[in-house]
Amino acid sequence: MRIIFNDIIQFSNANENLKTPMLSDVFNNQITFTISLDKIREIDSIGIGNTNGTYFIINGINIDFTENGLYYLNTKLNTSELIINTNATYIGRLAAGIGVKIPTSIAKEPAFCSTAEPRVTLSGQIISGIGGYNYKTISLDSRYKINEYIMNEIKYGYKYIGLGYPFFIDLSDESYKLPFVKLYATEANQRRMSFESGIRKYLFSRRWQFEERF
Repeated sequence: MRIIFNDIIQFSNANENLKTPMLSDVFNNQITFTISLDKIREIDSIGIGNTNGTYFIINGINIDFTENGLYYLNTKLNTSELIINTNATYIGRLAAGIGVKIPTSIAKEPAFCSTAEPRVTLSGQIISGIGGYNYKTISLDSRYKINEYIMNEIKYGYKYIGLGYPFFIDLSDESYKLPFVKLYATEANQRRMSFESGIRKYLFSRRWQFEERF
């Protein structure tokens, strides 16, 4: 999987609605707009959530938007600003940074879930639950794949990770055996991220349990 741990949009002059974790807080944007970063940053991935746009051109690189999640650029930008051209009229959240690649074990545990609470009557009939929403979850295991570089990205971004900000994730490497590829999700234990060490090298393991957010 690829995941942005350190969202550098949080350190920019971007509209506040682009920075909040709630995708319902939307930025009603113009066709072209510019985001100035706090300094020159390295970027190879963009996170996009809740938009009616179908394409984003960021510093000349085209992204075809399909669903909330991380989009890998296949190149690295060293820049202090992002010039964005899009056909979107609103965007819920925009993230940017390094899409850290973490290999995961063969076993995957995707799930489709709902918060609806239907009731069963005495005659065995179903009364549908009022309200509720559907969401996806996935459990992935990384065995001694978290190196010092990845750990530093977590450390640099932990201010917002610890505040419960969801992650932008791309699961293309696992797509051969998963029913979805992109995800905007929190991790079950992100406010207390612990890691397991068991070998002499600087390598750690962790089981990731992601739950989709909106």
